[in-house]
Amino acid sequence: MLKRIVVLAMLLLAVAQAPALAQERSPLVMRIEFEWTVVGVAAGVAVGALLWLTDPANPSNNFSDSIAGGAAWGAVLGAGFGVFVLQRAVLLPTAQVRNPLDPRNRISADPVADQSGESYLLAHRDAAQPAGPELRVPLLSLHF
Repeated sequence: MLKRIVVLAMLLLAVAQAPALAQERSPLVMRIEFEWTVVGVAAGVAVGALLWLTDPANPSNNFSDSIAGGAAWGAVLGAGFGVFVLQRAVLLPTAQVRNPLDPRNRISADPVADQSGESYLLAHRDAAQPAGPELRVPLLSLHF
């Protein structure tokens, strides 16, 4: 009886689990690579046929060899272009942390003074500066 419960629980967990978010979504990488390779083969066959047509009367110019060579070179170039396309579309999982002291992220020359100034919301206000209009909420003993 216990074995049946354990097996049933395992089957229920296997059926009810959510798909992993790390799985590849379409378009799949191998499909993109395959499509570019097929396009390269087709273009290579066309180029091989066109090269054969440049001198078909030449006895050393064989149609099947010309097409096979073109298809081979097209497959290599298509696969290489597919890798190039995939490398340009890759998203690397990097964490980008904004460092306020990094010179590329600075708005002004002195970021520490900017944070301690009035532009920083949580900074304290100097007593020497004139206060603006004040809103008081007496019920909760709050003032803004």
